[in-house]
Amino acid sequence: MNDVETSRLLLTHLSWRFHPPMEVLACSVLEYILNHHPDSRDGLNDLLMRIVPGMRLSGMDFETEVTHPKLGRLDVLQRGDDGEGRFVIEAKFDAPLMSTQPVSYLDQLPEAGVSALMFLVPTLRVEELWPQLISRLDREGISYAQLEHPLEHPRCVRIDGTEKHLCIIDWTTLLDSMKEPLEGDEAGRSDLRQLRGLVEFAEARESKARLPGKEMVGAVVNIGKAGGWLATKTMKGGTYGTTRHGRYARLDRRYKLGVWLGINSRLHRKFGSTPLWVCCTDWSYADGQGWNAGVKAILQARMGSKLHEVGKQLWVPVIPGGGKGPDRYAAALERIVGILDELAEPWHSDAMVLEEVSRPYKQRVMNNVHRSEYVEAIVALALKASGWTHMTPWDSWDFEHKSGARLEVKQSAAAQVWKSPEQQRPARFDIAPRTGYWDKEGEWVRKPGRHADLYVFAWHATDGDTADQRKAGSWEFYVVAERDLPEQKSIALTVLQELASPCGIDALAAAVNSLSTRHQRALPQP
Repeated sequence: MNDVETSRLLLTHLSWRFHPPMEVLACSVLEYILNHHPDSRDGLNDLLMRIVPGMRLSGMDFETEVTHPKLGRLDVLQRGDDGEGRFVIEAKFDAPLMSTQPVSYLDQLPEAGVSALMFLVPTLRVEELWPQLISRLDREGISYAQLEHPLEHPRCVRIDGTEKHLCIIDWTTLLDSMKEPLEGDEAGRSDLRQLRGLVEFAEARESKARLPGKEMVGAVVNIGKAGGWLATKTMKGGTYGTTRHGRYARLDRRYKLGVWLGINSRLHRKFGSTPLWVCCTDWSYADGQGWNAGVKAILQARMGSKLHEVGKQLWVPVIPGGGKGPDRYAAALERIVGILDELAEPWHSDAMVLEEVSRPYKQRVMNNVHRSEYVEAIVALALKASGWTHMTPWDSWDFEHKSGARLEVKQSAAAQVWKSPEQQRPARFDIAPRTGYWDKEGEWVRKPGRHADLYVFAWHATDGDTADQRKAGSWEFYVVAERDLPEQKSIALTVLQELASPCGIDALAAAVNSLSTRHQRALPQP
């Protein structure tokens, strides 16, 4: 009888018989082990320091089921030596995220010093919940930096202008970190085995009921369909299981190829590159050039050892690059579509190159990255005659006037490529202070605060099938002086509407220069 089977004789049996909420039971056992077997903290502390730079556990006890006046019940909390709640664990098995997670939880972390909000979830839910957490930061206009980590811990961000961190990790990794320090503590190892058995039991039940990665796959499919390079109407439905979730689709631009697109947890664990994979095979489908030796050859030439062959199946990893949320997976998949397009027609003409570069900006509903660049281009054309210069992407503000005044552009839209209308929330814009800026000589100037004098907030209100973010006239703009903005990290559209009246693109230059004449850096009228 192995360790896990032994543990099921007691704790797991009781959990099944008395039906307490599984998260509550698991967190109670975790809190007990950390408080009654101090050596177990060494492993957790080492893991935490690898994920969150500068973060260390304090000497305070862990608390569970902590009542918070604004957030309700916190699963696990450890306070710092100063009494502030610096490390919060929110555990999930099959429960969805609460509406207040993670934004309100991050707001309650201390403003000074290193702190962390950690989501502790089953392995199969890491790739499902992390994009949701990041998308909620994006939706609220909260800026953050992706932290560099070893391969096994890539999911942690630091909120800009703070030492607050948001991260996610699976139960197995956490429990593995606590095992070795308990080598000489027989009672501690026995308690840890009990918890591991409980977790494996809960995850086994959860994996039978949940389709891992369903939301992320759906988001990528929606982006591809909106972009015109992926089709699903003529293809079969999805496939489901404990290690896979996906659906059949057709890569559908110049070269048309039927594929299976989805989460493959087995390949993710084996190769570690990405959870999202494309499977190319020789099944039949409608209206396309289809599978042939050329498909394998060109993917092999361009992607090399990243491909994995299993029988007649060719598995192609969708490895994300920069960006946030499902957008970055969709961008990676579109690059694969571009490789296949080379089979349909020569790719090296100037017209083809320009078409490829401009393609992301020709979508009726753009992703967050390209929409931001598109709006800046609209504003640049509107302000060009008034003496404003569009800065480079690495500058610390977007526009600078010949008088020296600085202007920042923020944008948001009701229509998002990977969110359904019922998921939308009121728009917010990032106005968080920064720690410094780059000067004209390329030197970093450490000066906390906001470094633009004026802000232009662009809002695209149309949602649904009529939304077209490419039309400059469909945007409305709010021009606000920095000194009139509240001292907070983000601002709601409703607050902006109290600070300024909206104007169209034709009136933007006049609105900017009208406000600037009342600013401490007076600008000449055009």
